[in-house]
Amino acid sequence: MKKEDQKKAISRRDFLRGTATGAASIAAATMLGGCAKKEIPVAPVVPVDNTNNVGAKVTPQYEVINTDVLIIGSGFGGTAAAYQALADGKKVTIIDKGPFRHSGGWGYNWDVISTWVPDKTMYSKESYLSRVVNQELYYKATSSEPIEDMGATWLDRGQFFPTRNEDGSVAWYIDYPFIRGAEGVFPRHTSDHLAKSPLVTVIDRTMITDLFINNGRCIGAMGIYLPTGDFRVFRAPVTVVCTGPATWWYGWNTVSANTFQTPDNTGDVEMAALRHGAGIGDSEYASYDFATTYPQGLAYGWGTILNPDANEYFAFSDKDGKQIITEESGLDLQRVTYDRTYFNTELAKLMLAGAMTKEGGLLANLSGVHLRRAMTHNLSVFEKFGIDPKTELLPIHDEIYERNGAPVIDDNMMSEDITGVFFARGAGVSGTGGGPGVNQNTRFGAYAMRTALEFLNSAPAVKEIDWSPVETEFARIHELRTRQATKGLRPHVVRHNIQKACGECMGILRETKKLEAAAKELARIRKEELPNMIVTNPTLTFNNEWKEAIENYNLLASAELAVNSTLTREESRGTYLRPEFPNQDDENWKCMLVGKLENGEIVFSKKTMPEHIY
Repeated sequence: MKKEDQKKAISRRDFLRGTATGAASIAAATMLGGCAKKEIPVAPVVPVDNTNNVGAKVTPQYEVINTDVLIIGSGFGGTAAAYQALADGKKVTIIDKGPFRHSGGWGYNWDVISTWVPDKTMYSKESYLSRVVNQELYYKATSSEPIEDMGATWLDRGQFFPTRNEDGSVAWYIDYPFIRGAEGVFPRHTSDHLAKSPLVTVIDRTMITDLFINNGRCIGAMGIYLPTGDFRVFRAPVTVVCTGPATWWYGWNTVSANTFQTPDNTGDVEMAALRHGAGIGDSEYASYDFATTYPQGLAYGWGTILNPDANEYFAFSDKDGKQIITEESGLDLQRVTYDRTYFNTELAKLMLAGAMTKEGGLLANLSGVHLRRAMTHNLSVFEKFGIDPKTELLPIHDEIYERNGAPVIDDNMMSEDITGVFFARGAGVSGTGGGPGVNQNTRFGAYAMRTALEFLNSAPAVKEIDWSPVETEFARIHELRTRQATKGLRPHVVRHNIQKACGECMGILRETKKLEAAAKELARIRKEELPNMIVTNPTLTFNNEWKEAIENYNLLASAELAVNSTLTREESRGTYLRPEFPNQDDENWKCMLVGKLENGEIVFSKKTMPEHIY
């Protein structure tokens, strides 16, 4: 469309229904003309007979929102990034897939253990630098924070309402030389503080389905406003991605996934970057707790979590009820509590040696265990089912709470393959640690924005925009909504099959035969199930099946990357144990594994990580 014709097609209307504060420039544009369906591969793609899929053609219609800086995600990283942009006087638009203040890990408002690194010395960095991270990036990001006391700053912004000692001092739940953690954190107060700024526009309940890229440069993002199904394009000269971990492909039990992360953690933006040629690194690493409890239906949720995790290691029992983490077992008990990598791999060895229950987990003996404040509130849930966790041995299972699998970034946290988009959770930030924690998300969110602003001030302006990628993405997602198939599968069935495949092999114990079986099953799902996945109701309004169908493409690609990178890495490193390759092999595998799409197939390569001389 010519520029003068495009101007004629623009009409303004108030579509934010009170959710915006006026910082973004908004235009509703109707792009005329038909748009042919165009499939975009997201991982190994096998040609299939799609003759029964007769998705209706829909004329592309979308709204355009312009802003100085686009932030995707409003959790720990996104909030820190937003404050950094405000300090520079920039107009900020924040996109949240869930309800603002109540989504992701940030949204666990009744109680969160929030952590930060209390100092900038090398002592606080060495434990992270050894995790095969981008050491140069890590050092720069953790040494350039302009705020001297970040903990006090977050307190001032209202994030914490921590438990106090009798003398009024903060009662640290975690107090190690290199990290501290406060219990009783309420992040929503910081969200309230942030949203008061006239420079901030928050648009929540919006799922980003693709990045907006012209000639290798990201110029924004696009996606669906879930309540109405409206398609929106967010235009910005710089985009900072601060989305949560894609954990919902690991395991399934009656009503949920093997994670207490929210269902919105499906790796949408990261897998969009993969489709556009970005390399995805460190997909094999994840962080686990034994937070899952039974009976079935209560499992996998913060609302019923009783732990124990490494901080309550003494509660772990084997299948016979015998305590397994003791001085007699040869473990370093002090290290168990602060080194989650060591904790998980040593626990996996004990399980392999015969400690596992028939369900593949362990038992918790909570008798005499001091539960966190939030956990004590969950006891009554089990009592309603006739279970007394204080006196009965409770089956527990490993559960993902963080994971890697993100675009590879340079020293400025910008994608190595796509200019103009920065990833606060980029590959190389946490390495073998399994995913960034709260303090890392906070620090790297702020650092990503600082470098993004430098890019914004120096990069040439985009003079002409090619809108065809928007039309292509509009056609892709609406084909999913209107697709028909003779033997159609509903999205939740496909999702459960992905979760079942990964739940058999992607915990802290990863056996080769089970990994190979999962890789085969995931390939079958891609070939047979994805093309026949249908939405039973094509409505645009609050269509959760449509949302799940779009997400399943991202979940499957993320799962394939994780399973196949684990198979490729023939050693044990990080937070899991491969029984067939129980040792760490620095000679061959002290590197990042990067997966990229080449001719529709995922191909892995080794990337040596830069080291910092100190």
